[in-house]
Parts: sequence; C-alpha cells; structure tokens
Amino acid sequence: MSTATVDRPTIEAPPTTAAPKRSAALWIGLLVIAVGAAVASAVFGSDVPTWLDTHIQPWAKTTNRWIVDNRDNYWLFTRVFDPISTGIDTSVNAVGDVLNALRWPGVMALVGAIAWRVGGARAAASSVAALFGIGLLGMWDPAMTTLSLMLVAVTIALLIGIPLGIWTARSDRADRVLRVFLDAAQVMPTFVYLIPLVVMFGIQNPSAVLATVVYAVPPAVRLTNHGLRSVPQVTNEVGESFGCTPRQQLLKVQLPMARPTILLGLNQVIMMAFGIVVIAAIVGTTDLGRLVLNSLQKNQIGKAAAPGLAIVLAAVALDRMSTGQRSLKRPRFTLPKLTSTQVWAVSGGVVVAAAVIAHLVGADSFPKGWVVSIEKTVDDAVQWVKDNLRKDVPVIGGTKAISDGLITHLLEPLRSRLVDLPWLVVVAAFSAVGYVLKGWRLAVLVALCLIGIASMGSVPGGTGGTTQMWDIAMDTLSLVVVSIVIAVLIAFPLGVLAGRSNTVDKLLRPLLDFAQVMPQFIYLIPVVALFGSSRATGVVAAVVYAVPPCIRLTSLGLREVPVSPREAAISFGATPRQELLKVQLPLAVKSILLGVNQTMLMVLATVVIAALVGAGGLGLQTIYGLTKSLQQIGQGLGAGLSIVLLAIVLDRLTQAWGMRADAQREQSANGH
Repeated sequence: MSTATVDRPTIEAPPTTAAPKRSAALWIGLLVIAVGAAVASAVFGSDVPTWLDTHIQPWAKTTNRWIVDNRDNYWLFTRVFDPISTGIDTSVNAVGDVLNALRWPGVMALVGAIAWRVGGARAAASSVAALFGIGLLGMWDPAMTTLSLMLVAVTIALLIGIPLGIWTARSDRADRVLRVFLDAAQVMPTFVYLIPLVVMFGIQNPSAVLATVVYAVPPAVRLTNHGLRSVPQVTNEVGESFGCTPRQQLLKVQLPMARPTILLGLNQVIMMAFGIVVIAAIVGTTDLGRLVLNSLQKNQIGKAAAPGLAIVLAAVALDRMSTGQRSLKRPRFTLPKLTSTQVWAVSGGVVVAAAVIAHLVGADSFPKGWVVSIEKTVDDAVQWVKDNLRKDVPVIGGTKAISDGLITHLLEPLRSRLVDLPWLVVVAAFSAVGYVLKGWRLAVLVALCLIGIASMGSVPGGTGGTTQMWDIAMDTLSLVVVSIVIAVLIAFPLGVLAGRSNTVDKLLRPLLDFAQVMPQFIYLIPVVALFGSSRATGVVAAVVYAVPPCIRLTSLGLREVPVSPREAAISFGATPRQELLKVQLPLAVKSILLGVNQTMLMVLATVVIAALVGAGGLGLQTIYGLTKSLQQIGQGLGAGLSIVLLAIVLDRLTQAWGMRADAQREQSANGH
C-alpha cells in the first residue's frame, strides 16, 4: 500500500521587527518632547510668558458690559433669550401653583398614586413616607419650590433627550457627532454652565433650570439610544415582515421593547437634576438648596441639616416613583379588574378628593404641631464631634490630625512641586504620558489643553499682586490627584470584596444606592462637621462622592469574568489569591479602569463645590465669577474653562490607559 506524500503548509513565525520599531519610535518621540521642553524652558523661562495671554478675561468683562447695556433692545435677547426665560419662569410658577392647590395631602396622594401605578404598593409607601418626612422636618414649602424647579427641568430634559436618543439610534452619523457634545457635557463641571447662562438668561429660575437641563440631558440621550439599539434584530425583522413603516416600527416595536431602558434614563435624569439642586441656588433660587447654601456659608451645620435631609428625601421619593419594581408575589387581596384609563381616573379622583378635603378642614399647610426640629440635636452632635473626634481619638489623633496630615504631607508638597516646576516641563510630562499611551494625537491634544490653561491670564492675588491662572490650576490638580488616589485606594479593595462575596455586596448595595440619590452638596454637611473648613475638607468630600462608581464597576468587572477561565485555574490548583491576581483582575481590568475614569470625573465635578468649604483653586475663582461683582465674571469664565480643559486632559489620559491595558491583555491572551 503506497502512501501519498502530503505537503503541509509551513507556519511562518510572526515578524519580530514591529516591536523594536515601535520601541525605537517611542523613545525618539520621548526624546523630542524632552529636548523641546528643555529648549523652550531655556528660551521662555519657567513662568508663563505674558504674550501667551489670550485676554479672555477682559473680553468677558467687555462682553458682559455690552450685554448689560443692550439687554433691553437687542433682538437676540428680546426675541430669543427673554421669551425662553419668561416661559421657564411661567412654567415653574404654574407647577408651583398646582402643587400648592393640591395641598400637602393631595401632593402625597398624587405621588402615591403614580408610584403605586408604576412600582406597586411598596414603592407607593416609600414615596409617601419620604414626603411625610419632609413635612416633619418643617421643609414642606421650600421643598415644593424645589420640586417645581426639578419637574420643569426634568420635563425639558426628556423632551430634548428622548428625541435626540431616537435620532442617534437611527443614524450612526448623528451618534458620532452628538457623542462629542455629550462627552463635553459629562466632563464639564456644572458651575461652568452657570456663567454663560446667567449672562444670557439672568439669575434665579431660568438659569437654574437650564443648567439642570444641560447636566441631565446626556443620560436621557445615551440610555434611549442604548435601549433602541438593543432591540433584538429578530424582533425588527418580524415587524418589517408584517409591512411596518419605519414610523410604525419605532412606535409599535422598538419603543415598547426599549421601555425599561428609557425608564432607567428617566430615573438617571431625575438623579442628575437633584444632584445640582444646591448648586443652582447660587444663582438666586429660593428653595431647599438656598437654605443649605446659606447655612453652610455661615458654618451653621444644624440649620443646614433639615433642608439637606429634605433634599435627600425628595430624591428618594422620585427615585422610587421612577424605578419601583412590582413584587412577583401573589397579593393578599386584589382590586376589581380595571382598564388603564379607569385606573388613572380613580387615582385622579383620589388626589382631587384629598385636596378638597384638606381645604375644607383647613389643612392647607403641613401642621406645625407635627414638625420636629433637628437643629439643636445636630448642633449638639457637631459640638460632640469637635470635642471628642477632632483631637482626642487614640492612635490616629482625630480628624484634625487627618486634615493636617493631608495638607502637610500630600496636598502642599504636591502643589508646591507642580507650581515650582517650569510650566513647559509640566506640559511636556503630561504630553509624554499621552504619547506613550496612545501616540502623537493624544500628546498634541494634551499639550494644547494645558497651553490653553496657561493662556487664561492672571487674577488678583491676596497681597495686591496677581496670580497666574496656571498656578491656580496646579493647585486644583494637586487636590484632584490626591483625591483620586485616596478614592481608588478605598474603593478598589471594597470592590474586590463585593465582587467575591455576596454578603459584602448585599451590605454595600444599600449604602451605594443611598450615595447615588444623595446630591453631592449634601456630603459637605457631615464632612464640614468632622473636618472643619480647609483644603483637606474638599479632598474628603470629593472622595466620599467619588468612591461609589469605582466600587460598583470593580465588583461588576469581577462578577462578569466568565466561569470557564476560573474553573481552568482552579483545576490547575490555583489558590483563591492566585485566581484573583492571575485570572479575575486581568480579565476585569477594562471595567476597573472605567471605574477609575468615572471616579476622576466625579472628583472634578466636586472641585467647585469643595471650594465653598476652603478648597480654593479654580473652583473658588469660578464662584467669584458668579457671586461677586460682575467685574469678576472674566476670572470666573477663565477658571471655568481651565477646569474643562483640565478635565479633558485627565479624562483622555485615563481612557487611553484603560484601552492600552485592555489591548495588552487581549494580546497576551492570544499568545502574541
């Protein structure tokens, strides 16, 4: 029997020249950046040259002066901005009038009816209990003002966000274009919105509502887009086979299938709106946010506690209304079978009846005899903290020692190092990091953003001189870097524990949910009580606000690791520690780095808020542009733009870091 000779294909080894070429190009690029920075520093000096100033601050002052002089007769204000401002004011007042007409029993009945219809009896009970708690705190009237602002802002955000989400889901080009604006809105601190809005629409309700809309639109767009794009292809094909037009396909197939995701977008819009309720108070609103702001500025923690807790309760009530899930258990009793129209008619009748009865019995306002004052209790607790926790805690020395340690050993040395370095060296260092992570394009973007910060000019100093905006930005950068490092050091271990232990996950979940519905400004109340007012207080507030996303995404990443590689590692005798370090963490690195990126964005979102309790930096200059004389609006705008540019730099670097780590993991997994 003869055997045929089979020519087997030869497997060529992969070329080995790409890596050396990449390495050589990398070192050449770094050398060019270093030499360029050294030469430029020798030519221009260590300080930012005066000729680099773009004079944006004088321009802002001149523009603002022109706006003040021409607001009453220029067409852009009389025909565009003023009608929008009037319409928002009218809407807020109309919603407030409806809430006042319903009286407090009617409002509770309305909220309970909606929550019951959407989420069942448990959601209704939670919502009504939260509103009743607001009344017990004596905050009912300002809470109704806050709800009026939030309802108008949420409605506008949904009217803009859902159509844009539908458009981006049906057009890839629109998705690419709008993604740039949504990313910019995400990284831009809310205070930065307020400066141009105050100039265009004036103070109080219009600017507050529009700032909330800008902040809350992105989740509505993104989640609507995600919901529609997640509709199974088979479902779309079935609709097309029955002859559905594109409009019918959208209304009868895609939107109903995407309803849960769109409702999640509604919930996120509500949470985003409540997240800046106190910030909006800076432009003159007279609601719960104003009460919190005034009390914190006077260091009256007890007086700030009641409105702060009322904001949290209002957020909880609307959160339960928009995310309540009906129980799968069989109810103990059943109501007569009613159509959807009949259910809403009965609910409306109950609401009207509650309002009429309240008016007849004279219960127009929440009974003052039921109000419970917590001011003295909170003040006593704060005093106890000052006496027992700031100085006298064994081993650690109390919160004052922690605050002083943060300032002395972390914040001040890093700030001094960044300020003392020649500014071009800092630009070159960050550009080099961008070049290593993703190449020349990112390096150039980072360099342009940092040069843009340097071009913002100077602001009046404390001793009659001036301070470069660059130096103030380095001060803020030191606070941001320290906050991110501390937040990750706290969140990463907790996320790992939650990802590997169901018990830890169950214990942390309610705390993280509570942290999500709590507006960022409310964190300042306990933080100021513990640490006083200082730069360290700003770090602690930023860390508390930024820890939850890193915990959630680290836990999620570990739990999403496929079972097969874990079982393979165990079958080869891997210990739990080896399984974590060699399998789970490498496979979850993308989710973990996304958590680090989100933590960084949340720290930047807290920069301006932290300035109100002594953090200083760019946040303080931004506040000056809003709350001081209009002559300082220029430095507020310059500081706000500097925060945006700094956010873009850090956001793009962390994103590139995550993409590089994920690419290296995939390359290693493929055996290259």
